[in-house]
Amino acid sequence: MGKIQLVGIEVMARIGLLEEEQYAPQDLFVSLDLTYDFADIKESDEIAEGIDYRDLISHIREFSTSYDGKTLEKFAHLLATEIKQSFPVDKVKLSVDKPRYTKKLGLREIRVEVER
Repeated sequence: MGKIQLVGIEVMARIGLLEEEQYAPQDLFVSLDLTYDFADIKESDEIAEGIDYRDLISHIREFSTSYDGKTLEKFAHLLATEIKQSFPVDKVKLSVDKPRYTKKLGLREIRVEVER
């Protein structure tokens, strides 16, 4: 077993409660902590035996650009479920940061985290 961590994948998504958020995509940052069995790739050293980060990042960006919803909670839940169904991972820990309204709300971060 091993872990892959990808931190701060920049994506665009149409997400939010405010009318202005529902019309224009905004930046989100997705971070992942994936647990999976490294047994095959550690022996072969061939990416075909593991998870290609480029494919994973592309998958996350495609999901995000097609998403249209209101809450980070639903976005994070659906994305984590999608990753677990599409890649050979045992566990997904995913966080989503939404920087757009942090200053307006007097916060350093707005983040939602889920595990599947």
